Amino acid sequence: MEDTPVAGYSIPKGSHVLLSRIGLGRNPRIWEEPLKYKPERHLKDDGSDVVLVDSELNMLSFSTGKRGCAGVVLGSTMTTMLFARLLHGFTWNAPPDEPIIDLTESECDTLRAKPLFALAKPRLPSNVYQQLQN
Repeated sequence: MEDTPVAGYSIPKGSHVLLSRIGLGRNPRIWEEPLKYKPERHLKDDGSDVVLVDSELNMLSFSTGKRGCAGVVLGSTMTTMLFARLLHGFTWNAPPDEPIIDLTESECDTLRAKPLFALAKPRLPSNVYQQLQN
């Protein structure tokens, strides 16, 4: 290991370097309109798949390099399946005392400033679920 220059900065040998997910994901030099919700920006050029790992570090969803996440595909597939089952199995609504869902982000991370609450109501009548258990 040795001292390394990066973008005009001298990084001393043995330093720990942390990358900002927020800084990477909202960099206007990389992303056109970075503060707008545009999920299509994460599709491959031909639209065939979602880019989950980016060697150029335009985003950092699963880490990178030899310490990158080994379960990228498995984790993404399981999360997608779970989300699809939740969407399919329930009708979702905002709580009656919150007619507008506040998606404001926290100042210090990518979490919501206020917790997100939703009411889930099973789509099927209760007797169908009872029949499925028998």
